[in-house]
Parts: sequence; C-alpha cells; structure tokens
Amino acid sequence: KTWLFINKKKKERKDMIKYGRRWTPRMVIYHQKREEVLKRIEDESGAKPGGWGMFKHYQAAVKRVMAELSDNELEKAKETAKEWSNNFPPPKIQAQVARKKGPAYMEHF
Repeated sequence: KTWLFINKKKKERKDMIKYGRRWTPRMVIYHQKREEVLKRIEDESGAKPGGWGMFKHYQAAVKRVMAELSDNELEKAKETAKEWSNNFPPPKIQAQVARKKGPAYMEHF
C-alpha cells in the first residue's frame, strides 16, 4: 500500500480561474452599445444603472437593442466576437474586464 501511494502518478494542478473569455455577439453588442442599454433601462424602468433594480431589466433591454439591429450589424457583431475570442479585445474593453475581474485574479495568487 505505501509503495503504491509513494509511486503514483502526480496530478497536474489546474488553475482555479479561467483567464480567457469566449465572446458572444450579445456580449460584443452590450460592450459596444453599453450607454444605449443603460439609458434604455433607466428610461423604461426608472432603475439607476448599477443599482439592484437594474438587473431584472438588463436582459430585456439588451434583447430590444439587439432586435433593432440590422442583419449586417448582427453579422459584424458575430465577426467581432470571433475575432475577440481568438485574439484580444481592444484596450478599452480589456480595461473594463480588468476592473471587474482583477481583484479575483490577484486573490488567486
């Protein structure tokens, strides 16, 4: 029993957090039209952006913004999502993600 325990294959530890991100067209549209989505939430529901009441109106607002886009714009968003997933998003988007996820990454180390 001890020989097997000592000589067993060591497992490689995986990181607890995922460093990359798989971008979707919905996420791209939200980041590109963020101000419009937040304004629409505030106008239609009266909830202030960043407040707790905003969250229940968020999905519907993004869905309405996506519904108003033309097929050409949706196709462009799909291409952008593919590009951002394979490469890197623009520095402005990277900064937003770093502000949001940075503290969790620092705690990991």
